[in-house]
Amino acid sequence: MDRELITCLAKARYLAKRTAGISNTRSDGSECSIDNDIDATGAEFFAAQEYGRPFDASIGKKGDGGSDFTIPLTIEVIWLGRDKHSGKPRTTGHLIVNPHEPQRWADIYIVVGGGVEEGFHEIGWYPHRQLVAKPQKDFGFGSRYAVNVTELKPPGLLKNLMKEA
Repeated sequence: MDRELITCLAKARYLAKRTAGISNTRSDGSECSIDNDIDATGAEFFAAQEYGRPFDASIGKKGDGGSDFTIPLTIEVIWLGRDKHSGKPRTTGHLIVNPHEPQRWADIYIVVGGGVEEGFHEIGWYPHRQLVAKPQKDFGFGSRYAVNVTELKPPGLLKNLMKEA
C-alpha cells in the first residue's frame, strides 16, 4: 500500500470538506481528523486492490467523490473505525449509512477493519437493497440505515460472484 499517496489523498479530502464549510464535528459529536481520514482512505484503497479494481481517488468540493470502485456494481467501502477509548481498530459494530447522503449510496457496501499501521482486512459486505429494507436505527445522531457486522456476507462470496460474472 502506498502510504504517501493515501496520506496525500486523505489530507486533500479533509481540507476539501473544511473549505466547503463542512463542520469538523460530526452529527454524532465526534471530531473529524486527518488521521481518521488517512485510515478511512487506506481502507478504501485496500478494498479496491483486494478486488483488482482501480481506486477512484477523485476529490470533489465536499471531499470524497462518492463510490470507491465498481465491479461493475458501485462499491462504497465503510471503514469500521477505531475504538474511541483505546484507539485500536474496532472489531465489532455496525455498517451505518446515512439516509440523507444519497451521493454516498452504492449497490454494495464493503466493511473493512484495521488501520494503516496495523494492516487492513475485509470483514464482509452487504447489498444496499437489503440494507434499506431493514428498520433504521438511531445511535444518538438520527436514524440511519444499519446492520451489525455479524450479519454481513462473507468476503469470499462476493469475490466468487465476480469471477462468475
